[in-house]
Amino acid sequence: MRKISNWGAKSPKTNRILVIAESAITAGLLCIPIMTPFYLSIGLNQEQIALSQMIFTAVLMILNVPMGWVADRFSRKWANVIGDSLAGTVLLFYAQASSLTDVVICEILLGLALALSQGVDSSLLKYFSDQEDDRGKLFRRSFGLMTSVSQLASLGLLLLGGPIGAISPQLAICSSSVSYYMGAIFTLLINDDSPKLKSRYKNPLRDMGELAKRCMKNPVLRIRIIAYAWAREVTHGIIWVFTPLMLMVGVPVAVVSIGWVLNEIFAYVGTILARKLAARLKDESIFIMPFILIAIACIGMAANLNIATVWLYCLFGVAKGWAAVTMMPLVKERVKANEQVTVESIARALAQLVYIGAIYIINCAADIELVYSVIATAVIFVPASIPIALTLRKQGLAKS
Repeated sequence: MRKISNWGAKSPKTNRILVIAESAITAGLLCIPIMTPFYLSIGLNQEQIALSQMIFTAVLMILNVPMGWVADRFSRKWANVIGDSLAGTVLLFYAQASSLTDVVICEILLGLALALSQGVDSSLLKYFSDQEDDRGKLFRRSFGLMTSVSQLASLGLLLLGGPIGAISPQLAICSSSVSYYMGAIFTLLINDDSPKLKSRYKNPLRDMGELAKRCMKNPVLRIRIIAYAWAREVTHGIIWVFTPLMLMVGVPVAVVSIGWVLNEIFAYVGTILARKLAARLKDESIFIMPFILIAIACIGMAANLNIATVWLYCLFGVAKGWAAVTMMPLVKERVKANEQVTVESIARALAQLVYIGAIYIINCAADIELVYSVIATAVIFVPASIPIALTLRKQGLAKS
C-alpha cells in the first residue's frame, strides 16, 4: 500500500478530488425538467419519446463494453476527456432538433459519447482510493461522497434549468453542454497511472467476450451485476412521465421544475441515508430497500393520484440516491483493477437492456392513462426483486 498525502501531480488524494469534481459536474443535465415539454413542442408523443430513449439506450448497451475495454486497454483518462467533449458538442446540436429524426440522431451521438466516459469515474476513484487504503473502506466512503456531491450538483443544475428553460428550452439544452466541457477540463488535470488491461487474444471482441463470460460464470459477481442493474433501473423508466403526472393533477407549469428539484433533494437524502446506514446492513437488505420505497410510492399514487399523492414520487428520489451509493461498490469490490471499466460496462449494459424494455412498457401504459405508468413500474420491478434478494442472502449465509 502506498500512502501519499501531499498536494501534487502524483498525489492519490489530489486525483480523487479531481475525479469527484468531474463526476459531480457531469452528473446531471440542466435541461432535464424541460425535455418532455421540448419533445412535445416539436411534435413527439410519449411513445415516440420512449422510442428515442430506447434507441439511445440500445446504442449505450452495444457500445458500453467495447468502449469500456478501450478505456481499460489504452487510457481511462482520455476516454473521459473525449466522451465529455463529444457530449458537450452534441448538446449544442440537440438544441436545434425539430423532429423525431433529429432527436434520434442526437441520441445516437450522445450514446457514443457517454459510452466512452461511463464507468471511468468510479474506476479511477477505486484505483486512487486503493493507493491510500487497500482494504476498500476509503473507496466506499469516497464513492458515497462522490455520489452525494454529484446529487447536489444535479440539484444545482435543475435549479438553473427551470428559469433558463422558461426563457427558452433550446437555451437550456445549449447551457447543458457547459458542464461536460468543464468535466473534460477537470479530467485533463488528472494524473492517470492506473494499470492497463493486457489483451489475451489478437481479436479484441474475443477478449471482451471471454471477460464477459468469466463475469457471468462467477456466481457471486453475476448476482451483484444483476442486482445493480435491477436497482439502478427501478427509478429510471418512469422519469419521462413525471412532468406529465404533475401537470395532470394540477401542478402549475411554473412549479413543475420545483418538483424535479424536490426529487433531487430526496435523492440526496437517499445518498446520505445510504452512507450512514448501509455499512450496518447485509447485502440483501441493502438491495431490497429501494424496492420497498418504490412499492409504497406506487401503491399510494395508483390508489388515488392527486395533487397530494403525486409527491410520493419523491420516494423514487430516495430510492435512486440509495441505489446510486450502494450497488456499484458491491460489484467493484469483486473486480480486478485492470478490468474495472469493462466489468462496470457489462453491468451497465445489462441495466440498459432492462431499461429498454421497461421504458417502452411504462410509456405505452402512460399513453393509455398516465396512472398506468405507476402500476407498470411496480409490476415490472418489485416482484422480481425478491428472488434477487434471496440469492444475495443465500450467498451471505454461505460466506459466513
